[in-house]
Amino acid sequence: MSKMTIQEPTFDRMIVVYRQAGMKAKPSRGIFVKHFKNIPMADMEIVLPEKKNPTLTPMDWVKFLISAVIGLVTLVGSLEMPKADVWVVIAIMSGVIGYCAKIYFTFQQNMTLYQNLITKSMYDKQLDSGKGTLLHLCDDVIQQEVKEVIISYYILMEQGKATIQQDLDLHCEELIKEEFGAECNFDVHDAVKKLEKLGIVHRDSIGRILCAPLKRANEIIGTTTEEMVMRAQQNPAS
Repeated sequence: MSKMTIQEPTFDRMIVVYRQAGMKAKPSRGIFVKHFKNIPMADMEIVLPEKKNPTLTPMDWVKFLISAVIGLVTLVGSLEMPKADVWVVIAIMSGVIGYCAKIYFTFQQNMTLYQNLITKSMYDKQLDSGKGTLLHLCDDVIQQEVKEVIISYYILMEQGKATIQQDLDLHCEELIKEEFGAECNFDVHDAVKKLEKLGIVHRDSIGRILCAPLKRANEIIGTTTEEMVMRAQQNPAS
């Protein structure tokens, strides 16, 4: 009877992508996207579009059958008596029907509570849907690409000398593991390609990668959109 605290694995963020089932003659092609937060792994089904509604439990069916059997036996026994009392028969039938109705309506009440719980949970945990979720995913992807570029340039700047792509990949992964305690497969090829497109890194005659100094790199990149927005906010009159 003591209380016990357990740890439940929980998804910090969950994206659900689904398409509604359509008829064979007219299949549905619309795709729906929803974004949720803090979804326990055991309750993952509540965010899925095709949720299975609970039905009567085996114990409820046992109660139904036992009540029906007892009612029928009592009813047959009353009818076989020499002088069957009509009121006794009616009382027995009313008791059986009332007990079955009680079980059924109790189940319906629990179903209503269950539906309300699902609705409240989804309302509290849903962050966005549709275009908002797609924009959020696109923003996360862009941030990931920018972080790859920054880390690659930082390693090249710290090295202070030309390095081959394999060494750069290894140093980037070591930095992430050292600073954040996470192992990853760093996409150094894509990051170097973006740095070359920006014009702040180049390769020598044997394929080694060199980076421009930080001040020179800032001059090459020029004024970014974010800097222009910040300047406009600081100087609205201009």
